[in-house]
Amino acid sequence: MVQGLSLEPGFIEILAGRSPDDATTLVVVQKWDSIGNARRAINSGKNRMEVWPVMSSAQDEPTMFETLFEFKDGFGTEFESVLNQD
Repeated sequence: MVQGLSLEPGFIEILAGRSPDDATTLVVVQKWDSIGNARRAINSGKNRMEVWPVMSSAQDEPTMFETLFEFKDGFGTEFESVLNQD
C-alpha cells in the first residue's frame, strides 16, 4: 500500500501507530499536500486493490482531516481551513 501511494502527486508521508491501551486498535495517518490529491490517489485504479482492503477494516469514523496548526523545528504555523475558502 505504501509503495504505490508514495509515488502519487502530493504524497508527503504515511505513519502507522498502535494504541497502548488496546493492541488491536491501529491508526494509519497519511499526509498529503491537498485533500484532492489524497482522494485521487486513494481512488485510482492502480492503488485501489492495495488500499481498499486496509480501509474496509477501518472503524466508521471520519477518514480525512486537514492540518490547522503545526509546530515543527521550533516554529508554529497556522493553516487556513478549506472550509473557509470559496
